Amino acid sequence: MLITESRLKQIIQEEMGTLEAEKLQDMEPEGTMARDQLLNLAEYAAFLADNMPENAQLEPWVQAKITLASDYISKVKHYLEAETDVSMGGGCGGPEEVPIAVTHVSPVEEET
Repeated sequence: MLITESRLKQIIQEEMGTLEAEKLQDMEPEGTMARDQLLNLAEYAAFLADNMPENAQLEPWVQAKITLASDYISKVKHYLEAETDVSMGGGCGGPEEVPIAVTHVSPVEEET
């Protein structure tokens, strides 16, 4: 069977469209999961901040976990700001809604 050039181009465009749709579909659950995790993180952090006295004496391992969580989330925020070239606010006056389009994120090596 002979395929014309125009039909070949049409087939390629259809396949490219299918691949793009699959790619977007594959990315969607990760974004949903990340957003759910961030919302849980915000809820837990607010609860802890509201219920922890300023003069609380924490076990060293507890303080270390809080420090790590803060450091990790800060690194993600600054990475996404750099990737999108948009500031996400500095924590003053509440969160801003900023669309983030992450197409590929390389694994981050843990600093020692």
